[in-house]
Amino acid sequence: MTAEELHVSVDQQQCQGVGYCERVAPGVFQVGDDGRSHVIDIHPPESERAAVEEAATLCPSRAIRY
Repeated sequence: MTAEELHVSVDQQQCQGVGYCERVAPGVFQVGDDGRSHVIDIHPPESERAAVEEAATLCPSRAIRY
C-alpha cells in the first residue's frame, strides 16, 4: 500500500498569519508580505507529512488543508 500524496493548501480567507505553520514546516509554508501564510510546496515529500499535520493542528484559524 502506498501513502496518499500530500496536496497542501491554505484558505486565504481564514488565515490569520500567526506563522506556526512556517515555524514547523518552513519548506512547505511561508508567511508573505501580505501577512498571510502561503504554500511554497503544494506537493511536499512524504517526509514532511508529520510537519504538515502538526502545522494544521497548530493553526488557530484551521486554514490549512492537506
